[in-house]
Amino acid sequence: MGIKELKKGDVLHSSSDSVKELEIVLKGAIRASNPYGGMVLKTGCLIGGAEKAEDTYSFTYEAETDATVYSYDYSSIDDIVKVIKLNQKIAPVLASSSAKAAIDAYSWYEKVRADSINSYKGVKRDLEDYRGLKTELGEKPEEYPEIESLMEPSEADGLEEWRLDYLGSLVENDASIRKSFYSLNIGICTGVILHNSDFMKTIFEEIIRISRYKEYLNEVTSAFKMDYKYAMAQLQSSEDGEEGVHEIKDALHLILGYSEAPASTAQAFTGLIDEYIKSPDKTETTDEMRKLRKEISRIFYDIYYAIFMKTLEDKNPPLEVKMFLLFGFMDERLAGEENTNILAGFARNWRGDPTGHVVTIRDWLRYVYEMKVNPSKNEFDSDYIEFLREQVQGGYITKEQEASYRNDRNKRLRFEIENFFTMGNRLTFGRVTTFIPVFTDDAVVRPLRTALITPEKIKNSLDAIREIDFSLFYRDAVTAFEKLEINQFVESREVLPFVILMPNMGSRTSMWQEIDGKRRDTPARMMMSILFTEDLDEAMVKLCGEFRWEMCRRVQGVHWNDVTDPSLTSEYCDYLQFYKKNHDISPENREKIKLSLQKSRNNYRNVFVSDYIIYIRNEAVGSARLNKVARGIVFRYCPFRTAKRESMKANPLYADLIEKYNIKLAGKVRLIQVMMQKIKKMEEEVPEVITKQLEYLQS
Repeated sequence: MGIKELKKGDVLHSSSDSVKELEIVLKGAIRASNPYGGMVLKTGCLIGGAEKAEDTYSFTYEAETDATVYSYDYSSIDDIVKVIKLNQKIAPVLASSSAKAAIDAYSWYEKVRADSINSYKGVKRDLEDYRGLKTELGEKPEEYPEIESLMEPSEADGLEEWRLDYLGSLVENDASIRKSFYSLNIGICTGVILHNSDFMKTIFEEIIRISRYKEYLNEVTSAFKMDYKYAMAQLQSSEDGEEGVHEIKDALHLILGYSEAPASTAQAFTGLIDEYIKSPDKTETTDEMRKLRKEISRIFYDIYYAIFMKTLEDKNPPLEVKMFLLFGFMDERLAGEENTNILAGFARNWRGDPTGHVVTIRDWLRYVYEMKVNPSKNEFDSDYIEFLREQVQGGYITKEQEASYRNDRNKRLRFEIENFFTMGNRLTFGRVTTFIPVFTDDAVVRPLRTALITPEKIKNSLDAIREIDFSLFYRDAVTAFEKLEINQFVESREVLPFVILMPNMGSRTSMWQEIDGKRRDTPARMMMSILFTEDLDEAMVKLCGEFRWEMCRRVQGVHWNDVTDPSLTSEYCDYLQFYKKNHDISPENREKIKLSLQKSRNNYRNVFVSDYIIYIRNEAVGSARLNKVARGIVFRYCPFRTAKRESMKANPLYADLIEKYNIKLAGKVRLIQVMMQKIKKMEEEVPEVITKQLEYLQS
């Protein structure tokens, strides 16, 4: 027990040492680490509280800087309480530091888990890619059963979302909480510190578990990786000379020069990028790295705005600028030479969607600027008009300014960049704690040539879903034909969504909004990364499931969960709320529903989306996975196309559902046929809307 002075690099505890001490960091910083990452414990942190007494240390603790710690004996949890009571004056600081340390520990865990999952998914994708490469080379691929049998690392227990919200609130309001809460009583500080230490203990256990999984993964895939890299090199060698490589040097200065940014801004941004390049660990979540990433992001979007405005007139900007607009590329040092050349090829050969529904963020911003579409909703679910109204109510702008801003192209564009683009770019990236909008080699977890999302890939994926769920994007609209004495005719119109490709390499998608404003006949807005690391087809099915749910909620309004007004959402809510009393559901399926609800944190939408994915990817091809009740609801509101219904008539699980649907459908068809006969008797031409509605129903 006593003061310990450490020089930078000194090891306080190694992972082989027995846990017999608790230390308070009085000055400097101590780094806890293993081969897969680490975190920094700063002044006020309690070292050892998250370790098991008498066990060996989970990590190596090393002085990040010159440091001073005070050491206490540690044999049980009672010793932690004693240490806190011995340091009553600084107990609020200890409590505050414990919350920050817990957040940092979770960020470390999140990084290790994301890295392991990406490695797992990457090696699975590489195995498929490897087989294709071998086929192109005219060789037989080797078999790797140990990779085939690999499972994704399971989710952790004890890391519920509410804990993170709680810790985030403590850190966010630290100054006031330290003054008005921690200082009230030593018992409060003790409780907070013990709770956070216990949470960190769970996190540390999970970090160790995931780290061991990663070690095992590296071990069983090492031979395959060598074989895969060799096959890639063979194919690359065979393609050499077929296409010239664009040599890109000093791209950052070219892009900044093109943007015509002020010299001070360009100089500041260059300094930030240089600092980021020199950072030994670019995924660290220290305050310094967070601040650096935040500053880079802030200036990045200002540069994007300036370049976007310039390219409205310049239809043929330099290749580096195209790479910036498409992928967020800014510096070949950050991207790496190989990635730079690949991105250059992508940018050179990029072809947009002729229909205009699958667009890059640059094209989307042009839609907004040219007022072809309205700006998207912000994080508070307010559209541009509502936002202006709120600004007036808050006294930030006058009513005259509100009227002027409504059709101000620059204001609308800025709103879209500051909300939809900024948040969407971060969201689709997937790892929010380490996000940076500039393309970096660290973000590449999948070969770029297989990750690139093109309009054709999106179209093919959506077409495959629409071939099963044919009514997916159809909306009801009312038309009148006074001359034909038809006051109300309900037609179904297909409104395909916008899919907006964000300039990053990421893993997530988002169903941002189902309609534009209050008009139900406007396209939905979905977003994803232009370089996508996950399975595209599954991601598109998930987006479509989310769209189904949100569109139903929009149409039903306040009755979206009222089962007396039957709809997809109301029936699903009723089914999930009362599944325990439903005699049509077996005990085994009730347990599955319980687990599904737990996994989705009782979010009914997420449960439906999971079932919708199964419905499209499994049930539609004859693989029964849903229970009777869920299958009935999904089929009722997302029926198969006529040809598929006919092919599934013999399936006893669907026979009754199809028969009931066909009876209901026949009634609708008959009404239109009678209407058409009546029109013909009037010697009038049948409107195209009516014939198309008949074709739709019969499809």
